[in-house]
Amino acid sequence: MTGVYIASAPNPVSQVDFMRMLRKVVRMPIGLPAFEWMVRIGAPLILRTDPELALYGRYVVSKRLADEGFVFQFPDLESALKDLYGSN
Repeated sequence: MTGVYIASAPNPVSQVDFMRMLRKVVRMPIGLPAFEWMVRIGAPLILRTDPELALYGRYVVSKRLADEGFVFQFPDLESALKDLYGSN
C-alpha cells in the first residue's frame, strides 16, 4: 500500500446518529443540542475545524482500502464505541 488513503470506516453515519449511538453506549439518556451559532463560533476556536464540517459532515468511504482488502476491526459505529467505552 502506497500513496494517500482516506482513513474512514466503511459505514459512515450522520452526526445525529453518531450522538444517538454515543449516548446509548455511555448510557446517557438525554443530550443537549448545540445551536448552529454555537457551532459556528466554537468549531474554529475550540476544535480548530471548519464549522461546515461539524454542521454538515462528509460521508466518505475509502474505496482504495476496500480494493486492497483491508478489514476493519470495528466496521460499524456501535462496536467501535463499545470497544472504546468498555460497554457490552
